[in-house]
Amino acid sequence: MEKKKIDEYEPGPLPSPRPLDRFGFLKQEVNNSSHGLTKGRSAYEFEREERRVRKWRKMIGVGGSDWKHYVRRKPHVVKRRIRKGIPDCLRGLVWQLISGSRDLLLMNPGVYEQLLIYETSASELDIIRDISRTFPSHVFFQQRHGPGQRSLYNVLKAYSVYDRDVGYVQGMGFLAGLLLLYMSEEDAFWLLVALLKGAVHAPMEGLYQVGLPLVQQYLFQFDCLMKEHMPKLGEHFTQEIINPSMYASQWFITVFSYSFPFHLALRIWDVFLYEGVKIVFKVGLALLKYCHDDLVKLPFEKLVHALRNFPEGAMDPDTVLPMANSIKVSRRLEELKQEYDKKNGKRSHSTEINRNQEELQ
Repeated sequence: MEKKKIDEYEPGPLPSPRPLDRFGFLKQEVNNSSHGLTKGRSAYEFEREERRVRKWRKMIGVGGSDWKHYVRRKPHVVKRRIRKGIPDCLRGLVWQLISGSRDLLLMNPGVYEQLLIYETSASELDIIRDISRTFPSHVFFQQRHGPGQRSLYNVLKAYSVYDRDVGYVQGMGFLAGLLLLYMSEEDAFWLLVALLKGAVHAPMEGLYQVGLPLVQQYLFQFDCLMKEHMPKLGEHFTQEIINPSMYASQWFITVFSYSFPFHLALRIWDVFLYEGVKIVFKVGLALLKYCHDDLVKLPFEKLVHALRNFPEGAMDPDTVLPMANSIKVSRRLEELKQEYDKKNGKRSHSTEINRNQEELQ
């Protein structure tokens, strides 16, 4: 049977209207806070938010024209404000500025359209199969073969053509889906490229390559960090035969966008795009620290459940992110990367540079 592209499908019926939260997710009947619902805001809170938006607009400039200059002049102010959370109305633009994707877009005019229209991908059927699993409770993606699902298909298909070595892996849908809620298809595509190819920070493509090599490295690093920061919990996990692959893989593959409350995922993404993957390690450690005293008492079955279902208090960004930001990991992550590379017969980049310098002397 000849395979069909998603553009050849007729959109399904519109889902019946139901109450939505402020991000566009269906309201949960049991737990209304799961996607960041808030109680009615006071006039003071609205005024404070307006002041915050005005500060950000001044910092960014029209269309981002002042951004690079401001970052060079006041990097500590930018870092502090990003950690407090980017205003939602400016989030899409700021994400493009801090990720380097805006520069990629400007340097590659017409490339996205070319990939979409004139190229074919071996992953097309896999993408179509998985589309309905990406944020199924969000109004933008609910209609079968509707505008949201078509946009998601287009971005993932274009990337699978752009980088045929990576192609398409299921977890990529959550990255692309999250981006599409804040920007156009083309903008989302170039931000995906910026992340996977490493426009600003270390490339993420190893999370999705055959064998998931970067996932393996990150889990090794996280396991070591967890045992160093929380030795009692590390010992308990060893006794109960709990390892990070049982609970932390999705944290790295989807950067907390898969099963965590959306309002928390957004705040993590703000920092992630500016500071890099270390925030994933830091948030993971903060979550375990928050639940430490309960986790050390649980047997295997209850541990697995608890590590996939954190309490509501741990899902508050104003609680978990200050905890995460207080944890220092940068130097230790580099040391553990070198240890992992040595263990697996690889030379780290810095080791290779030192070796070359020695040979030149």
